Amino acid sequence: MLEFKNISKSYGSLQALKDVTFSIPENSIFGILGANGSGKSTFMKILPGLIYDWTGEIVYKGKHIQKNSRELKQDFGYLIESPRFYEYLSARKNLEMLARISQVKDERIDFVLEIVDLLDRSNDKVSSYSYGMKQRLGIAQTLLHDPKVVILDEPNNGLDPNGINDMIKLIKELKLQGKTICLSTHNLKDVEEVCTDFTIFKKGVNSIATSMESQLKSSKRWLLNVSEKEEAIKRLEKSEDFQVISKFNQNIIVESNSSSTIKDLNHLLDDLEIYKINKESNLIKYFK
Repeated sequence: MLEFKNISKSYGSLQALKDVTFSIPENSIFGILGANGSGKSTFMKILPGLIYDWTGEIVYKGKHIQKNSRELKQDFGYLIESPRFYEYLSARKNLEMLARISQVKDERIDFVLEIVDLLDRSNDKVSSYSYGMKQRLGIAQTLLHDPKVVILDEPNNGLDPNGINDMIKLIKELKLQGKTICLSTHNLKDVEEVCTDFTIFKKGVNSIATSMESQLKSSKRWLLNVSEKEEAIKRLEKSEDFQVISKFNQNIIVESNSSSTIKDLNHLLDDLEIYKINKESNLIKYFK
């Protein structure tokens, strides 16, 4: 649906992006993962036109997109950095003003407020909202004109665990409604929990672009939750086929050192009660 070809951007002698190339499938939740300084924030500002002096090509639905294209404004919605509202007005009043500017019918307001689970608080002043509620209101604003592609820059940044869960639920709901979502994050868990596809930025270059499905398929890591954790660790550490990567609470993350499979892992621990065994990604290796 959306292709980026050799996107580059420099600030003087500093090259923030170098030949970034990847494609975003339609109706995917596409993650742009990278540490601070990796170039992802610069990249996220290119589509909404916050940065103009870049080189490369953007292709949307087979058409080459010119900089500041009207088509991007019609089909795309953006939440870049923290949203800003008139705090002394209600959420509804804020959206009514934005709807008039965007020439969107008022009936759309209730619809987007319901999507972000703020309909029952729509007449409250924004000043009474938590940070997470303001983030969700920002997404409501982004959805007013019914965009096909939603661009979210670090949507979980600054949220508490409940806020993160709400945001993940909302992003997945947008996918069910047929939207294509592109989000940036520095958190591996964000990608593992919500994204269908991803690319990884490092020093202005994207080093991989793939689906979570294929990443999990090729991974040799598992997360175990077992009844007798210490006994399980003892057996795993004696085994030549498996390596204990980390351990927390009743969980153990294990990696196969060979062609050993989940069946071999189950056999090694067959008399212990295994509450959970899940395939884990190994995205951390791309940051090394």
